[in-house]
Amino acid sequence: MRRTSAELKRLSREQLNGHWGFAIGVNLLMQLIMSAAMMPFYFLFLISRRGVLQYNIYMLAVVIIAAVSIVMQCGINRIYLNFARKKEASVGMMFAEFTRRPDRYILGFLLLFAIELICFLPGIICLVIGIVSGLILASVIGILLYFAGMVPVMIIALRLAMVFYLMVDHSDMGVLEAFRVSSELMQGNKGRLFYIYLSFIGWSLLGMLSCGLGMLWVMPYMTQTLVNFYREVIGEMDQKPEFSQQYMQDLPEQKPEGMF
Repeated sequence: MRRTSAELKRLSREQLNGHWGFAIGVNLLMQLIMSAAMMPFYFLFLISRRGVLQYNIYMLAVVIIAAVSIVMQCGINRIYLNFARKKEASVGMMFAEFTRRPDRYILGFLLLFAIELICFLPGIICLVIGIVSGLILASVIGILLYFAGMVPVMIIALRLAMVFYLMVDHSDMGVLEAFRVSSELMQGNKGRLFYIYLSFIGWSLLGMLSCGLGMLWVMPYMTQTLVNFYREVIGEMDQKPEFSQQYMQDLPEQKPEGMF
């Protein structure tokens, strides 16, 4: 059974009842940890008067910290999965993924980053050549190629959107297997997920207009909705798994959908 975006959102709001404070807290905690980790590199970059070497160090730090933070984000995803499955959740779960083969999450992030970089690389190269040499045509072509690169990036991102949820659910699943299974699950579902993303644009704008404070509520709402989308595409919400049974052994038994 395919549920509409409105139905998934309604279910997500129900699941977050009584958990809003906790959900906001773990998201805020992760942002504070990331900001604290980045601050020394940012100040070093500023103190050096934005030198090339310090800039490269700063960008490298951004990639490394982002790769590590994906492990914490997967821990947060587990928390939201527990909300949906009516199981207990704790702050410790946010860091517990560091004990569950965190290299899978980091490798998955780096592979996705590399794929996106390849898509944008032609535009970046042309743009740099245009700026350095002062060739307007090269700069224009670079900009056009950069925006053109957004199309395959978006398609790939939608196709591989379930990768980290799958690895959270199945500790024995490798990165390449998660890529393959996500691609299979998202066949016929990419447009639905894209529509869900679009449906949160209005909420995100309101959140940003409130000096970002509103995003404290928008992010848990969006994350919970995406978690329920994942649960639907794997067939969990209808008790009819749509992918290989060998990966269903880790899934908890669910109560009948009517109980929601």
